[in-house]
Amino acid sequence: IKVDGNPEHPYNRGGSDPLTQATLLDLYDPDRSQHILYRGETRSWPAFLAAFRSMLADKKGSGGQGLCFLSATVTSPTMAAQWQQGQKNYPQAKFIQYDTLNRDSHYTAAKQAFGQYVDAQYRLDQADVIVSLDADFLGGAQHPGFHRLAQDYANKRKLAGTDAMNRLYTIETGTTLTGFKAEHRLALRPSQMAAFAEMLAAAVNGGESWDHSPFSEHETTYLKGVAADLRASGGKCVVIPGEMAPPEVHLAAFAINEKLGNVGKTVVYTDTVNPMPSIQTAELKALVADMNAGKVDWLVILNANPVYGAPADLEFESALSKVGTVVHLGSHVDETGEIAQWHINNAHYLEMWSDARAYDGTVSIVQPMIDPLYGGHNAHEILQSLLDKPDVSAYDAVRATWMQNGGPLAKGDAEFNWRKVLHD
Repeated sequence: IKVDGNPEHPYNRGGSDPLTQATLLDLYDPDRSQHILYRGETRSWPAFLAAFRSMLADKKGSGGQGLCFLSATVTSPTMAAQWQQGQKNYPQAKFIQYDTLNRDSHYTAAKQAFGQYVDAQYRLDQADVIVSLDADFLGGAQHPGFHRLAQDYANKRKLAGTDAMNRLYTIETGTTLTGFKAEHRLALRPSQMAAFAEMLAAAVNGGESWDHSPFSEHETTYLKGVAADLRASGGKCVVIPGEMAPPEVHLAAFAINEKLGNVGKTVVYTDTVNPMPSIQTAELKALVADMNAGKVDWLVILNANPVYGAPADLEFESALSKVGTVVHLGSHVDETGEIAQWHINNAHYLEMWSDARAYDGTVSIVQPMIDPLYGGHNAHEILQSLLDKPDVSAYDAVRATWMQNGGPLAKGDAEFNWRKVLHD
C-alpha cells in the first residue's frame, strides 16, 4: 500500500514525499487513540455531543462568550465555511489557528508590503537564476510548494537540446538539501540574514555602499556577485525567502523581485491557500492571556498539540489549568490529550470526507478509502454543532460547499459534476 500524488493534479503531478508516505503508518499505528475519553474513562459520541450541545445552548444568549477553538492551520474551504456560518450564531466565540511551523513571517511582511495577506507562488520553470534566502525549497517539507518547486528546478537542469542550466545561489543558516545542490552556497549566522537580505536589495537597486559592510571580505564579494547576476537576469530570476526567516528578509525579497520585473513571471502573488489567514503566534498569545484571565470556559483543540508545541515561555500547560473544560480532537492521546477532560479519537484523512486547497489553489475533495478503523470523528462534525442543522454529516457538508448556493459544481448536471470530481 502506497500513497502517491494524482498524475492529473496540476500541483503535485504524481509526486509524493516521505511525510506523505508515512501517513500510512499513522493510519495503522497500534498506538492510535481508539476511544472517546472523559477524564480517562471511555464514553460514547452521543455522550460528548450531549455535553457539547448543552454548553452551546447555555451560551447562545451570550453569543458564545468564553468558547474558543484552537486548530491546526485550516486549508479546508468547507471547514472555514462551517466556522464562518457558526460564528453568526455565536459571534463572541473565537477560532485560533496555530502550528509550530507557520507562515507568520511571510504574512507579516505581506501585510506591510501589500496591505493584505497573500501567498507567493514561484515559477522556477521560468527562472534562470534562483537565490534562496534560507529557503529549503528542494528538501524542506515545511516550505510551501516544495514538490512543484523541486520538480521545476530539476527540469531546468536537463540538457536536452540546450547547454543552458539554471543557477542556484543559497544563503542559509543551516545545512540543507537546497544548499547542497547550489552552485554557490554561503553560510551565515541567523543574526546576519536580515542585514544580508537588505544589503542585497540595496545593491540590486543601485544604492549599495560597501565602505561600512558588516560582512567579511568573502561574504561581501559573494553578495556583489549575486547582485550582479540578478541585475543581468531581470524577469528571468527569482529570490525566495525562507519560511522561518524574519519578516525583513521577506520584505527584501518582495522588493528585489518587484525591482527586477519578476512579478507575474517567476513569482505570482495570489489569495492565500488558508481561507482564514492570521498571525498565528500573536493569536496564540492573546488566547493564553484570556485563559490566564479566566475568560475561557470551553477550549476545543482540533488536531493540535499546544502543550507540546507552543512556545515554552507562554507556559501553555499552566494556562490550560485555568480553563473550565478542555476538549481535544486528536489521533493520539498526546501531551494535550492527557490533560484534556474530553478526548475525541480523530479519524485519519483516509477515513473521512473533507476538502483541501493545494499550494497552487487547486481544490481536491478528500474521500475515505475505508470506514474509520476505530469509529473516529472529525472537526467537521464538531463545528457542525454550531449551525442550525447540527446533524449534517461531513459528506453532506462538503457536498453542499461545492453544489449549493451557486457552488462551482452546481452549474449544469450537478450530480454528474460531483461524480466526475470524485472520479478525477
